[in-house]
Amino acid sequence: MKRSGHLDITEYKQLHKNRLTPLSLKIDIDLFEKDMDHYKFAFRQWGIEYTKYHRYGAPLVNLNGSMYNNPEPACYPLNQWNDLHPDNIVKDIMCTTPTELLSISSLDPLEELKPYMLRSCILKWHTTGHFKPHTDTKMPSDILRFWGANKHMKLRFEKSGEYVRPRNVEGKKYDWIIESIEPGRLYLFDSAVVHDAEAVEDNTYQFFLAFNTNAKELIKSYVY
Repeated sequence: MKRSGHLDITEYKQLHKNRLTPLSLKIDIDLFEKDMDHYKFAFRQWGIEYTKYHRYGAPLVNLNGSMYNNPEPACYPLNQWNDLHPDNIVKDIMCTTPTELLSISSLDPLEELKPYMLRSCILKWHTTGHFKPHTDTKMPSDILRFWGANKHMKLRFEKSGEYVRPRNVEGKKYDWIIESIEPGRLYLFDSAVVHDAEAVEDNTYQFFLAFNTNAKELIKSYVY
């Protein structure tokens, strides 16, 4: 895979005209949930904090392509992983090897984009499973994020749309905008804006996908 660069704030904003931009890509949810029946034992706790909330992940793209890493850095919040493992720092752009999970038939709509994929996972949450307010990238950005879910869930963005570095999020109060989603639809996700999410049903799966910036023009072709 060709090494990608960074998008400066102007380029990034030109691509992310909305906090959540619907794409023409859609996952067949019935087929996907059947695929997940075969991988129900592939999910592991998302990091080591907030374990009372049912939050799990399975790797689509990680460091070595294995489904059996223990622990699995791709299924941690990376700030938490890196704080715990200062001698084994992991970044999204380091994770470029697909696991067998990426080959399930329900993810065929991603075929053109697979060569550009970075650290990506399927998330599985039950009711009350949630992420605290956070961001996933800083400017200039070296990743582009897609997101989607198999069910309706609560997704919020900070109202002003200001870009906040990931480590500058905690300890602040925010005004929120709640976004509605179409289950199965994939969205270009402005992960530089503070956001959080919460499942309102059990067995809520999310498509937590990252791509390198070489995918920019291809991603534009999916915006509709």
